[in-house]
Amino acid sequence: MSEEKKIISLSVIGLDSPGLVSRITTKVFELGGNIIDVEENCRRGLFSIFLIIDFSASGNSVYEIENNLNALQDETGLKVNLGIHNDSEIRQLSEKENHLVTVLGVDQPGIIANVSAFFHNYNINIEKCRMIARGKFFSMEMVIDSSRIKIEQGLSHNKAVEKVKSELKDLCSKMQQSVVIQSENIYNKVKKLVVFDVESTLIQDSSLKDFLDKIKGKVKSFDSRIEPRDNAKDRMQALIENARSLKGLPAGDFEGFGDALQLNPGALELIGILKSMGFKIALLSSGFNFFIKRIFKAAGVDYAFSNTPEVDENGTITGKLEEPIITADTKDDILEFIIKSENITRDQVIAIGDGSTRSHFIENAGLSIAFKPDKTTINTDGILSTDQIMNILYCLGIPKTELDKHFKLSIKQC
Repeated sequence: MSEEKKIISLSVIGLDSPGLVSRITTKVFELGGNIIDVEENCRRGLFSIFLIIDFSASGNSVYEIENNLNALQDETGLKVNLGIHNDSEIRQLSEKENHLVTVLGVDQPGIIANVSAFFHNYNINIEKCRMIARGKFFSMEMVIDSSRIKIEQGLSHNKAVEKVKSELKDLCSKMQQSVVIQSENIYNKVKKLVVFDVESTLIQDSSLKDFLDKIKGKVKSFDSRIEPRDNAKDRMQALIENARSLKGLPAGDFEGFGDALQLNPGALELIGILKSMGFKIALLSSGFNFFIKRIFKAAGVDYAFSNTPEVDENGTITGKLEEPIITADTKDDILEFIIKSENITRDQVIAIGDGSTRSHFIENAGLSIAFKPDKTTINTDGILSTDQIMNILYCLGIPKTELDKHFKLSIKQC
């Protein structure tokens, strides 16, 4: 290594004690070094620090610098490792393509081993790894670098990255884990708005079915084409498309049927915590406004869009919907309206739905999370397969201590 290019990496690890950072950095300063990168951690009594130091302006030789830094081992009782690099190596190391990967679910042996082996197979480097939560519930974050990803013949770099994302979703699904993958340029953007597709995230599936069964028992003109649909969410969409079947039903009776609709456990708490953290909240629903009003009042959301049945002067439903009519196809337009109203970009939006055609608008957000999707091949940043909607918070990079604090604050405000 030439004297002009004295770039040294220094890593130190061992038992923690007061003053270690000061002793190490003072030694670097005395040797004429300039610290150009540093990362320090202390956990469970163990200390570690990693530095990249430029000694180009130092009057000491590389040999003298190495000897003095290695002496830290005897002075502190810590393990010292040194690496000597040139400028081109450092520049190459800085040209990274980072992604934040969050894995969460019920804890079991082998999660970290399987995920890390998967990345190794594609020549993807794990830059950082940390536990967010550990116990019966497991959650970890990994920062990975895909700049040197192994690329199959015929694939572009971007296509190779997308292929890896898809296969990682499949791997986590087999382990019964949820996973969210965010590109660095996106996860570094400050998020300001969280948008929920109501039918696919906040309302319990079973209660949707009960709601529709009540209507069927009361409304003789209930469109028979609704019945063959696969699930309650599809039947709700079909009901909107065929609102004429409600003609003649007293509006009060119809709103009374809404008592059957129930929120998923933790939905209001999640909204409360997000509000306490400063997020704006928007609800998009192709369902009916009376239920959205209940959530709006209970949670204090900022935006709520849904359908309103037209009612005549006698309080009877006419069979028409008031404009504008909210459908799966118009939700993206509504999201664009909210974004412009808040003067933010799509990169600053977190959108949550099931990723189906009912909530395809979430694919165009900065962070898109599919909540309990029917398949893993959908085009979203992540998949949350658990019933626990509160676990979405772990996808935002927030330490558990912070989550606990916000959760307690939310409970007090409710």
